[in-house]
Amino acid sequence: MQNWGNISMERKLTTIFASDVVGFSKMMGEDEVKTLKILNERRLAIDKIINENGGVIFGSAGDSVIAEFSSPIKASEAAIAVQSKMKTMNQGQPETDQMIFRVGINIGDVMVSENNLFGDAVNIAARLEAAAKPSGICVSKTLFDMINRKIMASFEDAGDLELKNIDFPIKAFHVLDNKGTPRFNQDSETIETVVKTAEPGSVAVMFFKNLSKDEEQEYFCEGFSEDLLSMLSRYNKLVVISSHASFAYREKSKTFKEIGKELGVKYIIHGSVRKLGARMRINANLVSTNNENSVWSNNFDLLADEVFDVQDKIAEEIVSTIVGRVEADLLNKIKSKRPENMDSYDLVLQGLEYAKRGNVMKKNTERAVELFEKAIETEPSYARAHAWRACTLSNLADWQDNPDPELFKNAMDSANLALELDPSEPEVHRIIGALKLWYERDHDMAKYHFEKARELCPSDVFIISRYSIMLIYFCEFEKALSELNRAKRLDPFSHDLIFGPEATCQYLLGEYDEALKTFKKVKVEKNYLFYIALTHKKIGNEEQSVEKLKEAYATTGMDIDSFIASQPFNDESVLSKLKDQLERIAVN
Repeated sequence: MQNWGNISMERKLTTIFASDVVGFSKMMGEDEVKTLKILNERRLAIDKIINENGGVIFGSAGDSVIAEFSSPIKASEAAIAVQSKMKTMNQGQPETDQMIFRVGINIGDVMVSENNLFGDAVNIAARLEAAAKPSGICVSKTLFDMINRKIMASFEDAGDLELKNIDFPIKAFHVLDNKGTPRFNQDSETIETVVKTAEPGSVAVMFFKNLSKDEEQEYFCEGFSEDLLSMLSRYNKLVVISSHASFAYREKSKTFKEIGKELGVKYIIHGSVRKLGARMRINANLVSTNNENSVWSNNFDLLADEVFDVQDKIAEEIVSTIVGRVEADLLNKIKSKRPENMDSYDLVLQGLEYAKRGNVMKKNTERAVELFEKAIETEPSYARAHAWRACTLSNLADWQDNPDPELFKNAMDSANLALELDPSEPEVHRIIGALKLWYERDHDMAKYHFEKARELCPSDVFIISRYSIMLIYFCEFEKALSELNRAKRLDPFSHDLIFGPEATCQYLLGEYDEALKTFKKVKVEKNYLFYIALTHKKIGNEEQSVEKLKEAYATTGMDIDSFIASQPFNDESVLSKLKDQLERIAVN
């Protein structure tokens, strides 16, 4: 504590949220009474959201609000909720009655005096607010580093900003609506599925530790771990926990016994990778979660181009130990074709590292495409490189307001070539299935490829969730729910990939109360807002139904007709019923 004269100053680290109204002075000049009335309505909504997220308002003058949060994540989620609410409240209003806000967020050390906060951290937040786009959020890099991949949002690099009365440039980012499917986000903390009795063949693959001095080799360790997990996921007699769940423990100090209980597995695979030039050492261990005893372990000294042989050996030994030699003998039948050139494999792993951050920033997806294309140049016959190029090209469409049809055509060309090169690659079938369903509306071929992907890799949560969505559009709701329950078993943390389709299924089955409970678990409602509005209507929540429909319009940019056009049901009567029900809400 500092004492300046008779004033005591405490210091603390906190997150500062600052907002104000775009063009407020002009609005006041045109109509003070109306402007203050609108501001009061907006402030009631903003204050409520700040309070619900644990924020405390310590400054409010005119149109501005300054609040502090103990958590940068809660501050960011509050800002996203505020801007979503403001867009909804503006929906359908004359332009003169709309009120648009900007938000800036920063984290830093502040001085505290008489319930007020002072210092550069506060000033920077206020200046970031001024740099935000209308209806936008601008955050400092310090805050970005703390929330990246921990909140369901995407970002745009704002560069180094020269802010008024700040002596040094501030690296900043604009917060955007979430782009694409958050396939790789490790944002879950709560176990959603409790397993009472683990299956005999249940196993989790931990992230193999990087023992190299080069931190940039982290991508290789993750890629090796993922590939081993993916290989094991092809065995029908194994229950393999998703990497979303198992890799989450890399930052947690828990025993194998504790992890085994939480994930519901009898075995855990862990290990390490040490790269020294062209050579590497891989250590692999299979541990029983019952007593934490080692069941099998081995060290492998190898050259880089022998890594696939080692993966095969590890998989074979683990499978034969857990479920028997007969199952292990299936290895040659189920493994994907490997590249001849290890440089191509390394480029694919680098590309995957960027692809995993693809929904965070556009440049990550663009860089992923570049690396996959470089891998193809290195080895044109590498099916996996073509498959992931197809996937990332499709993901680029999520960053475009009006996606370029050429993107989908190029993606389909890459996927078809990958299929020709390796028909046993499950990711290829999933990608083609998705393109056939959403882009070409070829239901028969979509179903064939999704079923093939599911058959080839029965323990891949992402494939199962996408397969379940396909089943929904084929009106096979009970089967879809069964598949989603399996996905929850493989990922006990669960996330939007599972909850969104599950809630949609429940709604379409007429289980409205259950659907609403499940929808409340969805972190990014954007893709499901129309269904949430419909669910509220069925339950009799008329006001919430209208509110969610307005939010759907404001958030997605779609009206009822464009939403219906986006839903590839194979039964036209389902679409007619959905449209009719939405139009009844819109009348209110």
